[in-house]
Amino acid sequence: MRLLVVFCLFAQAVKAFPQSTDSAVLTNQAFFTQFPYQWPLMEQLSLKVKASPTPNSVVQERSIRVMWVISNAFQARKAFPAIELFKQRMKALKLDYQLMVIQHDEGTSYQEYIQRFKQGLAFQPDYLISSLTSSVNRKLIEQVLIKGQTKVIVFDAATPVISWLNSPPLMYVGLDDRAIARRFAQYIDSIYPLETKISAIMLPAGYVNQTRCDAFIDAMHSRGRKLSKIFYSDATELDAYQYVVKTFSKSDKTEFIFSCSSAIAAGVMKAVKDDGLKLSTNSWRYTPQEQKALDKGTLVVTLEKDVKEFSFVIAETIQSDLTGHDLPKLYIPSSALISAVSPLTR
Repeated sequence: MRLLVVFCLFAQAVKAFPQSTDSAVLTNQAFFTQFPYQWPLMEQLSLKVKASPTPNSVVQERSIRVMWVISNAFQARKAFPAIELFKQRMKALKLDYQLMVIQHDEGTSYQEYIQRFKQGLAFQPDYLISSLTSSVNRKLIEQVLIKGQTKVIVFDAATPVISWLNSPPLMYVGLDDRAIARRFAQYIDSIYPLETKISAIMLPAGYVNQTRCDAFIDAMHSRGRKLSKIFYSDATELDAYQYVVKTFSKSDKTEFIFSCSSAIAAGVMKAVKDDGLKLSTNSWRYTPQEQKALDKGTLVVTLEKDVKEFSFVIAETIQSDLTGHDLPKLYIPSSALISAVSPLTR
């Protein structure tokens, strides 16, 4: 087992001020170039997050009100474990708080979701934690930012929204999915011959699909590779499983399927196991299940990230904000790509 890449995505100086492929957001490299004082603030917070918690010594006049928004099933897979870890850190920090979780359940209309969101705001939260996974979420967050009564922590995003720079969220917390997708493409390109048939299972159209799936395809195209099959899934393990079972056979020449999420990867790996297919995939998490798949060759590369760091930084941010400490506007948790074999260097 060897680390392929430990992501230091922002250490290189950027001469220009490039935006991401989505012109509405900044690359994090551009953000740190435009606001260089933000980098040491992030490093300071990182030390605090990774250290033992320092219990709160400030007298609270009332409980802190926190509203955590889960916008879809894809987010729920990550959000609930993150919330439990957040609770652990808040308890260790001895912060008195109330937590309200707003969830967009399967089958819930956007109108119902918006209504739930507004009901949550009636709770008068001090802090709103939400992702940018949908245009609806983005508009709702924008309204909160305009009013300025609730501080927003954007979860799972590392590309600041340009139109929000004058009234930004308290913090963006997330990995640079575009950079990670490009790293995946770089590695896949290094281990498979150019003639290898490669397919991809995408997420539904939206922010995460753009930053992961589209970025991977663009990176492969830039390396002279075209994907043989592209399937837009509903982001569930079952949909990915059914697609692979129906589409690929033992005689199929496809050797690799790019999975845009860990749920999709789980579906692909299950189909490979059940049907005895000779193809591999990638994943976006590292657990004992992924390790077994790496050992068997079903998985060729996966992303390792510190889930605790994602949750702890939110709790530490709230404490630091309460005590008046300077905070970065962007925090990128540590991560690495992991493979069972040593990569080819280029």
